[in-house]
Amino acid sequence: MPQVSFQAASAADDADLRRLLRDNPMQQGGLTLSFRREPSYFAACRVLGQSAEVFIGRDRQTGALAGVGARYRLPAYINGQAHSIVYLADLRVQTAYRNSIHLRRAYQFLRQRHAADPAPVYTSMILQDNRAALATIAAQRAGLPPYHPQGTVHTPLILLGWQKPAIAAPHPIAIRRATATDWANIVAFLNRENARYQFAPIFHASDLNNGRLRGMQPENILLAEANGSIIGTLALWQQSAFRQLHIDAYHGAWRFIRPVYNALARLTPLAPLPRAGEALKYAYLSLMAVQNDNLAVFRALLRQAYRASHGTGLHYLIGAFHERHPLRPAFADYAGIPSGGQLFTVQFDSEPYPLDGRVPYIDAAAI
Repeated sequence: MPQVSFQAASAADDADLRRLLRDNPMQQGGLTLSFRREPSYFAACRVLGQSAEVFIGRDRQTGALAGVGARYRLPAYINGQAHSIVYLADLRVQTAYRNSIHLRRAYQFLRQRHAADPAPVYTSMILQDNRAALATIAAQRAGLPPYHPQGTVHTPLILLGWQKPAIAAPHPIAIRRATATDWANIVAFLNRENARYQFAPIFHASDLNNGRLRGMQPENILLAEANGSIIGTLALWQQSAFRQLHIDAYHGAWRFIRPVYNALARLTPLAPLPRAGEALKYAYLSLMAVQNDNLAVFRALLRQAYRASHGTGLHYLIGAFHERHPLRPAFADYAGIPSGGQLFTVQFDSEPYPLDGRVPYIDAAAI
C-alpha cells in the first residue's frame, strides 16, 4: 500500500490541485460534472471563507498528489451570535488512494489542526449522489469524527428557458438594482436577517473589495425597498473567471434532450447546452434575504433576476435553500435540474456544540 504524507498546500501545488479537480468529476442528476478553478486553485479560495487552509496528501515514494481537502474559516451566526466557524470542503481523493487507512490519517491531520486552531462549529456538504462519501466519512466509522446530519440543502439548476412575465412586488415595494452607495445599508440588512438563521455568514463593509465577493459589483444586487428601506436582497454572481462547472458527460435521457434543446436554441434566444467537456454558463443566486421571509417579495426578486439573466448567454441560475427554509417554494416556479446535498456538522470536540432550532442557511456561491 502506498504511503501518504499530509501537509499544507502551497502555490507550488497549484497545477496539481487543478488537475486533481479535472480528473475527479462527480455524478449529479444524470450529468458528470467537474468543478474547476482556472487559472488558479488558490485564487478561488477567498470566496469560500475569510481564510483558507488547504491541505494535501502526497505519495511518499512517487510524490504524486493523492488528495486534497480544505478548512475555510468564516464569520457566521450560531444561535444568533457571531462566531468564527469552519467549513470543510473540497475533498478529492485519487482512486488509487481511496482506502480507510488514508482517510483516517487525513482526519487525524484535521484533528491536529483543530487542536492548534479550534472552532466551535464545523460544517460540511456532501452531494446527494456522492454515495461513496455518504457511506464512509458520514457513516460514523471508527477513527473518523462524527458527522451530524443537519438536513438537505436543495441547489437546483434553474433553466433559463422561455422568458417569463414580470411579477409585481406587493405595494408599496419597489425593486431596483443597487449602487455603490447602497452597500453599507446592504451589509446592515444582511447581518440583521442572517442572525435569524444557523451558519449564515456575517458580512463587513470591506467584503466588496477584499476578495470575499470577488467579481461581484453593486449593480449585480437586486434590492426590494419599502418606504426607502431595504426589505429584500438577491444577487446574481458570475464566478466563471475563477470557478467553473464543466459537463464532462451526458447520461440517460440527457443524451436525447440536449440535441432537441439545442435545435430549439438555434431558433430562439435560448443558450445552447455545451458539448461534453465544455463549461456550463451560469450565475449563482446569492445574498438571498427577505424581511419576515415574505415569499411574495422573494418571488418578485427571483423573477426579476430570471428576466435580467434571460438572453445573456447563461444556461442556468443556481441557488441554495435548506429544506426547511420558508423561501424555498419559490424555486418550484421554474424548470431545471434537481440537485442538492446533505448538510452536516462535524464534531472534533468531545461533545457537539449545542444548536437551537434555527433553519440553516447556505449560499450556493460559497460552497
